[in-house]
Amino acid sequence: MQESSRVAAGRRRAAVAKRAVAFLAAGSFAAVLVLARTTHPGAAATSSTLSPPSALLSQVQAGSSLSGGTIAPAASAPQVSTSTS
Repeated sequence: MQESSRVAAGRRRAAVAKRAVAFLAAGSFAAVLVLARTTHPGAAATSSTLSPPSALLSQVQAGSSLSGGTIAPAASAPQVSTSTS
């Protein structure tokens, strides 16, 4: 009966090892989840506001109008070539 007790002992060790791996995996997953949540930019406690450049502020305060630019068409059509072998 020594053979069956060795098998039973091996099964117990395997079960303990499986539980340890499962707990380690669950703990690692929880740690990564918490780390991702705390380091995500959307979770920042203080929000920084963007301010316009001072040159733009001075133009607006001076009453000057901000004229928009234009986009010119391309000087020539792009050349596309295809080849087959």
